[in-house]
Amino acid sequence: MTIKILGNGGFYNEGLPYNAMAIDGHVLVETPPDILQSLMQHRMSPTQMDTVFISHIHGDHCFGFPFFFFNWLYWGEADSHSRRGSRLVVIGPQGLAGHLRELMHLAIPPEHQYLRDFDQQVQIVEIDEDDVVPVKGNLWFGFRRTAHSLPTFSLIAGERGQGAALPSSSEYLQKALFIYSSDTSMFEGVRVLLGSGAKLILCDTNGEKENGVHMSPQELLAAAAAQGLSCADGERLRGIHMSRKMERVGELRFVQPGEEFNVG
Repeated sequence: MTIKILGNGGFYNEGLPYNAMAIDGHVLVETPPDILQSLMQHRMSPTQMDTVFISHIHGDHCFGFPFFFFNWLYWGEADSHSRRGSRLVVIGPQGLAGHLRELMHLAIPPEHQYLRDFDQQVQIVEIDEDDVVPVKGNLWFGFRRTAHSLPTFSLIAGERGQGAALPSSSEYLQKALFIYSSDTSMFEGVRVLLGSGAKLILCDTNGEKENGVHMSPQELLAAAAAQGLSCADGERLRGIHMSRKMERVGELRFVQPGEEFNVG
């Protein structure tokens, strides 16, 4: 499994590209306002995505969806997804389908064909905690609620062999290869993620200090130390969703746009 970082900025940030990443080149994680620029910056096209995960409906995670979907549909003209009738799978919390439709109605005249294309070519999968769903490319995704101001989910991702069963909700954390915490304050669920078998864990570190909304780097370092985890090599635990450009705080390193991680 390959994780490509497209952006690392949070809602408040000092000019960073917004938090987003791609998994194995065909799964897009988050659709922030600048998602098209981030994809182009890293020589990726919206058309190569067949699956999108949106952790929650705050604007820095989903306001780019109308523009991403428009370009996903029509890129390539005669060979476009619109002409081919391709399907895009979009995974996220309960109520996501209605929220995305509302965004698209705000973005373009209501008679536009792409609003009908959304209904015909997008499969919305609304999830809850401990659901495990199959994803193209022999991937599976599981989900855990975070401590945030509206329903928000961490992403737990793994691989399965051809024809293999999905992991159960009691085993998926230990079978995970990659975890992305999404927005959260510090709570017991973060410690559960840190205790998983994942090879790479990216955690929200948008809090400059303890504020009960986002984790601070210091809180994440303390939680890792309490579980005997070292951040010194930066290979397993990294910060993301930042407020300003930083390389590290203490032993905790932050992911940077363009970085790529291979886990498996």
